[in-house]
Amino acid sequence: MIGSVLIKFQTQSEIEVLGSGEESLRDLVLAVLRKSDKSLVKEIQDSQGEMAFTVSPILKGARTSRGHSFLLPDLKTSFRITYLKEEIFESLIKGLLFFLNKKETLKFSGGEILLERVDWQQGEKASFTCFEEISSQAQDDRRIILEFCSPTTFANAEESLFPLPEHVFSSLLKKWNAFSEVKIPTRVQGEFKKIRVSQHRLKTEIVPFSEGQIIGFMGKATYELPETIDEKTREAVNALADFAFYSCIGDKTDRGLGQARRLKNPDPEKFKPRG
Repeated sequence: MIGSVLIKFQTQSEIEVLGSGEESLRDLVLAVLRKSDKSLVKEIQDSQGEMAFTVSPILKGARTSRGHSFLLPDLKTSFRITYLKEEIFESLIKGLLFFLNKKETLKFSGGEILLERVDWQQGEKASFTCFEEISSQAQDDRRIILEFCSPTTFANAEESLFPLPEHVFSSLLKKWNAFSEVKIPTRVQGEFKKIRVSQHRLKTEIVPFSEGQIIGFMGKATYELPETIDEKTREAVNALADFAFYSCIGDKTDRGLGQARRLKNPDPEKFKPRG
């Protein structure tokens, strides 16, 4: 089982965080996990491979200035966590329920917050599924629209500020095969360069981290799959696009980067590709 959990909380004091709270929220999640499974936290911190969870930036309500966000007292806000291993979900819920039931505050970037609600049922930002379900329900669409909801970048990529198909879908493929028992043949990676970006509306944004600044892109991109790509490969690419909501894309997804989702295709009668 994989999924997305929406965490709602209220600040108990004024809190200042770097950026949009990406690093602070990661530390908060690790603190919650540590409450129920210290060995799992050590495994996460020691991992050199693909990350099994992601954390979004603070979703609303913060006032930003000069690379910092300020959360006023009694502010109600939220963030989301996605997980690709069931044991992370089990430990996360166990830890969250402890703080919810005890009404115990959590330390957060020098201040304190109180958890208000945890949503893991089906919704816009919370949901759950499994790799088998994503794979079996994959469509055969030749047009795929992805929205990059938080700054996205790729490690060790020369062109890291544009969502090239080979970067986007290779990132998704690596995560899929790292955690799914239903593997996608790596041969499909050679087909990614045949996909073209037919439309895009993007902007760049600087994200400050403790070790320095990172520039990422945000916005929407439309991908067109040519007829030369066979049906099985198209289904694999469609499955990976659906998977993006849970896996996120690119580098530092455990610290708020690469939040993404697939959008519905518009009415074909209204869609006019550029170029």
